[in-house]
Amino acid sequence: MNRFVKNIPNMITCLRMIAAVVLIFLEPLSLEFYIVYGVCGFTDVVDGFVARRFHLESKLGSILDSIADWLFLGAMAYKIVPICIDLLPLGNWIIVGAVAVFHLSAYVVCAIRFKKFSSLHTYANKLMSALIFLFPFTLIGKIELLYTLYVYIGGAFALYSAVEMLLIHCIAKRYDVRDKSIFLVRKNEKTPIPEIDA
Repeated sequence: MNRFVKNIPNMITCLRMIAAVVLIFLEPLSLEFYIVYGVCGFTDVVDGFVARRFHLESKLGSILDSIADWLFLGAMAYKIVPICIDLLPLGNWIIVGAVAVFHLSAYVVCAIRFKKFSSLHTYANKLMSALIFLFPFTLIGKIELLYTLYVYIGGAFALYSAVEMLLIHCIAKRYDVRDKSIFLVRKNEKTPIPEIDA
């Protein structure tokens, strides 16, 4: 397989990095913002799908994906959080804070136990990512009931996701990217971890 084809998922991920940086310079909640924001979300889904579908997973791809996720999350926070400070009630911020604490704790436990700074792509984590991604769309028209309820409901799912990832890192005997749920940890421990190309 030629080098260009092998790196297609990584090029898609790099497009997400560029789009995330562009977001920083756009007016939040403008049409241009939502278009570039959509590109970020689309490339996040497509890079992983292409990598898995055509067996192009790599350690470099995993690292780039994490960097792109953090860049996108940082750009989103930079543009959206200032708007939310004025809009969201205190109860919403308590949920956001709890999710952040549990999520950070999961990273710390993973780093201590497995010497990796990584996030598992559990089913709940994927749902949480989708809910976080969709949140800015609830701000169109700034309808208070819509975005407030969304944060409470989405926050409950996000809190479950963060706690689940922390528990997986606490009970698993080894780091395994196949741990898609707390209920699959023991099953995965009985099979070898597949190798990923460098």
